[in-house]
Amino acid sequence: MLRILLALVAAAVMTMLMVLLVAGHGPWAGEVVWRLSPGRGVNAGDLPVFASWVVGMLACAGLARD
Repeated sequence: MLRILLALVAAAVMTMLMVLLVAGHGPWAGEVVWRLSPGRGVNAGDLPVFASWVVGMLACAGLARD
């Protein structure tokens, strides 16, 4: 039960950090890879954030399942 709770907490924290990183703007954001609307889109700098989030979610799923 404790492992499941820890996995859920870790998943929530990683999701909040991912949202903050993706929502940020700056010179490190890179060029727009996928434009969603004028002035909005997925930047090249967002791709490593998404990839890291996916790896973290898979780790949380493995932790909760064990």
